[in-house]
Amino acid sequence: MFRPARLLAAIVLNAALAHAPRTIPAEFAKHPAASRLRTRPHALLLDTAEKRRFRTMLRTESAEGPNFNGHYRVASWGCGTNCVEWAVVDLASGKVWMAPEPAHSCWVPEAPDDPEIPDWFEMYKNSSLLYLYTCRDRENDRTFDTRSVYLWSEETLRLIRVDPLPSLQADANP
Repeated sequence: MFRPARLLAAIVLNAALAHAPRTIPAEFAKHPAASRLRTRPHALLLDTAEKRRFRTMLRTESAEGPNFNGHYRVASWGCGTNCVEWAVVDLASGKVWMAPEPAHSCWVPEAPDDPEIPDWFEMYKNSSLLYLYTCRDRENDRTFDTRSVYLWSEETLRLIRVDPLPSLQADANP
């Protein structure tokens, strides 16, 4: 028998769960975010040729809203096979920080998906810490073999450390 009250309760519960903040890992929680964006995003300050060259991607990504450190957006776009260009946009001021170089992954067609590693970036709106996953050794057995850990501080990303990720073969043979 159809029960509208139960259906309504299920819809409300699903909506609440969908918008519930996800729990962040302890390392991210140690680095609290800047204030949240409380206004519309500021127009981008495209003050260099490089920023102007990527203006469409920067604007498109910025329109999605913050995804990092309160009022920032980590924007990324492809630059070829296994390559991404990326930037950090301050949505409150419009300032754009461009990554000094693209990030690369390795193409490993036989590698299984690794649910422990997100695709390229791991970041949270309520943390100023950012993980960037890349590949440095093209002869390895996984798509990403390195995690660079950055902290957003004084309008730039500061590299804290670089962690090598274990081989998938080593993971399979404890």
